[in-house]
Amino acid sequence: MPSTEYSLVVAIVNQGVSEHVVDIAEELGASGGTVFFGRGSSTRTKISILGVPVEPLKELIYIVAKRNLAPKIIKKINQDCRLDEPSGGLAFSMPLDEVAGLGDFS
Repeated sequence: MPSTEYSLVVAIVNQGVSEHVVDIAEELGASGGTVFFGRGSSTRTKISILGVPVEPLKELIYIVAKRNLAPKIIKKINQDCRLDEPSGGLAFSMPLDEVAGLGDFS
């Protein structure tokens, strides 16, 4: 199905925040998201405990949403999850050319 009407919203947040991000997306009309786990490598905030470097754990959330919802989802994630703070996270969207498997979502 041609999907010029869909976007992929990607949020990269600190560990423990992904459930709230998915809740925000669902509240605004998306049907949920997929969560991946990773580790951050930002050069802005190097953390160490007793001289041992600690790599911050991150959660990546992929949300397929109607294109008109993507800016609203990102704005709400930014406000609620404080992405503007140092090491707060990142959210962006990109258009999807083709999508399969949405079922009744469309």
